[in-house]
Formats: sequence, C-alpha cells, structure tokens
Amino acid sequence: MYLIANIIVCVCALAGCNYGGIKFFRPKQALYAQMITLSLGCIAFGRMFNIVRLLTDGNLTDHFQLGFLGMIGSLMFFFSANFSAVDTHLDNGAKEFSKYRLIPLAAPGLFAVLYIVLFLLSDVSQLWKIQGGVLTLFAMAASYYHLKHLIFPDAAFGVVKFLKPYNLLALIYTASIFAECVAMSRSNEVLTLICCCVTGLVTAAIIPTVVRGIAKWKT
Repeated sequence: MYLIANIIVCVCALAGCNYGGIKFFRPKQALYAQMITLSLGCIAFGRMFNIVRLLTDGNLTDHFQLGFLGMIGSLMFFFSANFSAVDTHLDNGAKEFSKYRLIPLAAPGLFAVLYIVLFLLSDVSQLWKIQGGVLTLFAMAASYYHLKHLIFPDAAFGVVKFLKPYNLLALIYTASIFAECVAMSRSNEVLTLICCCVTGLVTAAIIPTVVRGIAKWKT
C-alpha cells in the first residue's frame, strides 16, 4: 500500500507542478505563485525518492528516507510564499489587527500538542520522534500563516480574499502529511493510504485554485 500511496501523491503533485510551471514561470508572474509551484515540485521529488526506495528495498518505516525532505521542502515554500510574498505587505503591525495575529497561534499550538501526545509520549521509535519533531516545527510555521490569511480582514485589494481557498487547501495538506507521519510511525498502511489520497487530491487542486485567485487580482 505504501507504493500505491506514494504514486498517487507523486502523480498529482507532478501534474500540479507542471501546470504551475507553465502558468507562472514566465515574465511578470507573481513570485507567490512560483513559490507554491516549487513546493509541489518538492512534494513530487520527495515521493519519487520514496517510490524508488520501495521498489528497491520495500522499507520506508525503519530508516530515514530522503523523501521525507520533500515534505519539509514543501512546507518551507508554503511558509515563504505567505510570509515574504504576502504577509509583509498585508500586515502593517497595527494594533487593530492584533487579534488576527493571536488567533492563528491555535494552529501551531494544536500541532505542538499533537506531537507531544502522538510522538513524544507514545511508544514509537526514536527515528519517528525526531522526524515527527522536525515535521511539526515546519508545520507550525506554515500553518500559522495559512490560518492567519484565512481570517485576516480583506484590506489589500482582495489579495487575501481571493487566496483563502488556497490557504484552506494548504492547511489541509499540512494536517494530512502530519497524519501520514503518525500513521507511518505505527506502520499503519491503511491510514497512510487514506492520508495520501487526501494529500493527492489537495495537491492536484492547489495550482488551479491559485490560478483562479491570482486572476482575480487583475480584475
């Protein structure tokens, strides 16, 4: 099931990355969209490593895999897109927006609690405690801005409003790969497959959603 699960995500992410490359890697296109496209590239390449590993050894759960870095890379690009390309222009630090900075802390807080319960205090190997911890750190950073941009007032010419569907999808993606990590730490192939199906659907939908959102910036 691990092979099928990774093939599903790889195909969906590769399709999204290619579509994003065609749409956004041209002159005068938004850096924001380019970063999101690169995040899908990280997902695709990470899954390719997993597929090769499964075809040559058949084991993803007992040793560190390079494919794990694909997850980390995707979260880094999601975080960078929201933080550097949008948030610095959106949030001027005014006190009136302070609650919109505090409420999103719920997302990283939830990931931290889940990590403590499902990894640190659980009977999983040291490998998964470490991998889960690293993934949690990046999930916390990315999820904060996804949630923030879901609730932030639309005060920047519709920029946030039109990207809310993307941020919702990216937040689901973050939760899905975290759940996949939990499932793999327990060698639960069925749950891993379910998580990867969700991840695949989300990655396939991200670029079309971003295309529609950015198109509305210009109208």
